[in-house]
Amino acid sequence: MATSVTGVTVRGAVRLGLVTFLAAGALTVPTKLSDRERTIRPAEQEMGACLAAGCPDALGERRVARLEDHLFARMPGLDPALHEDLARTILAEAEAARLDPLLVLAVIQVESGYDPAAVSAAGALGLMQLLPGTLKREAKTFGTGSSDPYDPVANVRAGIRYLRRCLDSYPDREVALMAYNAGPNRLYAWIHAGSVPTGVVGYARRVLAEYHRLRRTLPEESGPRFADAGAPPRAR
Repeated sequence: MATSVTGVTVRGAVRLGLVTFLAAGALTVPTKLSDRERTIRPAEQEMGACLAAGCPDALGERRVARLEDHLFARMPGLDPALHEDLARTILAEAEAARLDPLLVLAVIQVESGYDPAAVSAAGALGLMQLLPGTLKREAKTFGTGSSDPYDPVANVRAGIRYLRRCLDSYPDREVALMAYNAGPNRLYAWIHAGSVPTGVVGYARRVLAEYHRLRRTLPEESGPRFADAGAPPRAR
């Protein structure tokens, strides 16, 4: 259990390199970590009391904190403020797309190993290894803002929406992951030709293996869970 001083978790502050102890032993935390405002999470003791009462905000913040810690462990060189931004983006976009955020993490692990600067032999870029044209199309279609493939938040936002579209085209999760890796149209041609490359099949299985590992090691908080892949709701 981390020690809490003046409403801020010391472990988290030390991790961010922002702790300044005064002579009296108090802890001072800047109001800004980079260019954008950031809300300091409640101390663990306060968070625990709210969780016990079923406070939705506390449950949500606990999920952000857990994902943020995971991202910090995998991407220690990233600007600390981006760990929280990226965690919130993954959770929000996954909820909007009706995806389990752990599936998103599994795709990131297999695609780039959490390297925001990753470049594949085929020219795919960033955390979720999107081709520049795919990223620009997703950004334009959904109005997601930046299409910079090396912006982790923009890359993940577009990647999650692209994954959702693959699932809409191929409701079977394993097949949808093949479509994400190879492209929906190319996969369609392979399926109709009666042969999908073993490397594409292996990719989907690696993602699913990582997904199941994360479900054991990084489970969701109690409360509403995201659907793994469900079909989009029909308009009424």
